[in-house]
Amino acid sequence: MSTHKEYALIAILAMAAVVGVIPAFAADNPYLACPDCNDTSSNIQSPPIPITVTTDKTIYDHSSVIMVSGHVKNPYPGQDVAMKVISPSGNVVGAAQLTLDSNGDFATKVDTASTLMAENGQYTIYVQQGDEQARTNQVAFQLAGETPVIPEFGPIAALVLAIAIISIIAVSAKTGLRFMPKY
Repeated sequence: MSTHKEYALIAILAMAAVVGVIPAFAADNPYLACPDCNDTSSNIQSPPIPITVTTDKTIYDHSSVIMVSGHVKNPYPGQDVAMKVISPSGNVVGAAQLTLDSNGDFATKVDTASTLMAENGQYTIYVQQGDEQARTNQVAFQLAGETPVIPEFGPIAALVLAIAIISIIAVSAKTGLRFMPKY
C-alpha cells in the first residue's frame, strides 16, 4: 500500500471514530448547552447555579442602604456564606459572614455612607460558601453622586485658631501692643 492510501485510511477511520463517539457523549450530558441560550425547545439544560447573589438596585448614591440577598442550592451543612465588597480601585471595603436560613437563603445590608465607600464607580460583591470546592458568585453595582466631604482636622483647626486669637488679644492687652500706630 502506498503512503497516501495509508494516510487516507487513517483519516477515514479517525473520522468514523469521532462521528460515532461525539453523539454518544452529547446524549449523556445535559449540560452541553450554551448557558446564555434561551432555547426551550430542546431538552438540553444549563447547569444550576449553586449560589446566587443580587442587590435591590444597580445604582446607588453615597447615602443609600443596599439590600443584598441570595440563595445557596444544597448548602454545605453548618457553613455560612462569606461576603466581601470590593471598591473600584480593588480595595476591600466591607466583609461579613452570613448565616443561611432553613431554605438556604441569606440577606444583609450594606451602608454606602461608610467612609470606606467614598469612591465613585463600580463595586463588586463576592459571596462564597465552602473552602476547597467553594461555591462562588458575584454581583456588581454602581456608586455615583457627590462624594461626602470628610473634614480632616476641622474641630482641631478651629480650636487652634480660637486659642491663637485669644492669645493675641490677651498678649496685646497686657503689653499695650498696638497693631495700628497712634498719631
